[in-house]
Amino acid sequence: MRTSPISLLSLGGSADPTGLESYVDRGHAASARRGFTLLEIILVVAITLIVSALAVPAFMRSYQTANLRSASRAVVTAGKYARNMAVLQQKQVTVFFNSHTGQIDIVFVEHATGSRVDAFLDARRGLGEAESFTTDVQRSHQLPEFVQIVDFTAPSRDQEMDGVYWVNYFPSGVSDSYALRISDQQRRRSVRVEVDHLSGATATTYE
Repeated sequence: MRTSPISLLSLGGSADPTGLESYVDRGHAASARRGFTLLEIILVVAITLIVSALAVPAFMRSYQTANLRSASRAVVTAGKYARNMAVLQQKQVTVFFNSHTGQIDIVFVEHATGSRVDAFLDARRGLGEAESFTTDVQRSHQLPEFVQIVDFTAPSRDQEMDGVYWVNYFPSGVSDSYALRISDQQRRRSVRVEVDHLSGATATTYE
């Protein structure tokens, strides 16, 4: 006797005697469980690389600008502190800018037998007699990393030696006029700090 498909369904039988549909359904379920395809992974990696290529330079520029701002603030702060200390203590205060190390020293130098600044520099380089004078380092600042002092301008050429620059602040409140330029390591961005010798006012210009 022949049995129709409808009879099989009504009897609880399967309309797919070969089991093909069940196999295909199981294959789809297994593919869904396997996760991302290779093409999808490649697309995600490509998009990530593109976004990184756009974001990293912008981040570096922002980081360098922040370092330059911090360096300019350190120079301005050192000058203001030296000026105040010279007036309050009625002593000459010298600010040293080391272009090699990026260090800023605010120093009282007293009882030097010759030039106060020369004696101080010689002592720092191990060339002088430390007993002939005394130095009193009031405060030191360190410029942020990846920035450097690239230029120093002052009326007197005697304010530089071996990459160390200095500025004198006097008890009357005046100082040597000077301009200092600080740049990033690639010298793509820089900031110029200029100080008026009479008023102590500072002008900061980003280049």
